[in-house]
Amino acid sequence: MAYLLATTDLHVRWYVVRLKYPDDILDLQEGQFELIDHLDLRIVPGFGNKDTAKRVAKALGLKVWRYVKIDGPQTTFTLE
Repeated sequence: MAYLLATTDLHVRWYVVRLKYPDDILDLQEGQFELIDHLDLRIVPGFGNKDTAKRVAKALGLKVWRYVKIDGPQTTFTLE
């Protein structure tokens, strides 16, 4: 299972964060994301726990977001 970050709108959009390694999360900057309308598990990263997902959301400068728990993202990142 992994957690994805999504908007809180009625029409959910998905946050795409370009990461190669879990430690890349530490270098994220505000606004460093893309929003897409259709969930593509090849490009939307998953996060191994809510704490990691929350850390990413805050690093991106998000004020509100939705967690979506799902199986199957192509990449999953977790900070220990």
